[in-house]
Amino acid sequence: MRNVKGFTLLEVMLVLVLMGMISAGVVMTLTSSGNTAQSSQWHAQRFSTLLQLAQDQSLILNAEFGVEFNEQGYTFAFYDFSKRQWQPLVNSRFNGHITFPDKISAEYNLQGNVWGELEQAQEKADSDTFTEQAYLVNIDGKAKKTTINPHIFIMSSGEVTPFSYQFSSTENALNTVTVKVSMSGEIELLNE
Repeated sequence: MRNVKGFTLLEVMLVLVLMGMISAGVVMTLTSSGNTAQSSQWHAQRFSTLLQLAQDQSLILNAEFGVEFNEQGYTFAFYDFSKRQWQPLVNSRFNGHITFPDKISAEYNLQGNVWGELEQAQEKADSDTFTEQAYLVNIDGKAKKTTINPHIFIMSSGEVTPFSYQFSSTENALNTVTVKVSMSGEIELLNE
């Protein structure tokens, strides 16, 4: 028998997932005091790291993920095929709901005419069971119930809804960073 040296594909993928989890942990545990956590650059980098982690998890676990945007932040979710519901992506190591401080605002835009038409059609009448209101999960909260209705989707095939997410500082209009994501999942940070 001859000695076979090298790494298997599974070992390489496991290392990549661990590196992604570590980088997400580092970004999330950076000091929240001072100007760092108040800057749009920091929040854009945090979002892009979490999005990359979700993309990696989607490919490895063969699961569908989504992100719902609101005025105060964003929420990561996964689609539970057995329950036919969107579930919040929250566990002991990852909080999928991010809230911005008062000094940060963000706005998302779907890229391409097809995605804009889909969003308009979804707002008028939810006919697709993947996003139909009856199949969306309600999260019990202290204030009120919230329904998860993702605006973008991260598919297990590696495709992502193309979009841009612009982070701005309310104190400094020049401090604007845009996270641009292509359909192939390529993430680009643009300082403006």
